[in-house]
Amino acid sequence: MSITSERSSLFVLADGGAVSDERLAVYLRLALAVAVLSVVFEKLLDLELSLELERYHLLASTVGFVISCILLPFERTSRLGIAIFAVSIFVFVGTKWAAYHNHGWLTVWTIPVALAFGAAWWDSELYRWYLRATLGVVMLAACAQKLLAGTYLDGTYITLLSTSGSTTEQMFGFLCGPDALENSCAWHKFLGTFIVVWQAGVGILLLAGVRNLAFLFIEIAFLLGAGLYADEMNFQVLNIALLSIAFGYGMRPWLCVTCVVLLFVDAYSIAGLLDHVL
Repeated sequence: MSITSERSSLFVLADGGAVSDERLAVYLRLALAVAVLSVVFEKLLDLELSLELERYHLLASTVGFVISCILLPFERTSRLGIAIFAVSIFVFVGTKWAAYHNHGWLTVWTIPVALAFGAAWWDSELYRWYLRATLGVVMLAACAQKLLAGTYLDGTYITLLSTSGSTTEQMFGFLCGPDALENSCAWHKFLGTFIVVWQAGVGILLLAGVRNLAFLFIEIAFLLGAGLYADEMNFQVLNIALLSIAFGYGMRPWLCVTCVVLLFVDAYSIAGLLDHVL
């Protein structure tokens, strides 16, 4: 079955109508380029430190990410772009593997792997399945971590963030009274439980192969909400880009513009922008 035949009429207005297979292929390649762009924005923040420490190999790798991002959207150069990204990211992993963050490891597990699915990786159903499975496992692992921490179901973590977190993390502070630190209120317990249940549900649905576009857009909305709350949009953009490939939807122009704007917002931080405006 063609990917385009799986489109839901619910999203026709958002898409501007059905697209050809050739245009959809462009949207899928563009999605991976946006995923790499999230890495570019992240590494640009480290340029000054790399210069001070004379880590010129990391500077060269950052240039590699930029080149990869430029090459990825085009059919003839997309595979070369992935190869350049693979070399660049493994340079970072080789230097910082002991303290490398989840964002970085997710790119290692998902982007270079596209090389194994042929020159036209964007047409590979197996690659889309791999992305869904990987993201599903990641969701379940995040859920398990929260359960083991024991601070989500009882609301204590949400309460802590609401009282001493960043500007955006305190947005739910008004739900509880001044004695919340001593005893988390029902609202904070609900929010903590909802996060755990949501991640578990998304992980199970992804592993089960659910590809309904309503599910995709609800998850995108949740990721944006989580990014706003945690004041961390870069990781959310990466997830959105990978999900748009996994669901065979691609990075439509409106979604691409949204993600690029979010990357610029993340570079300054939502809290920083709010403090500047207010």
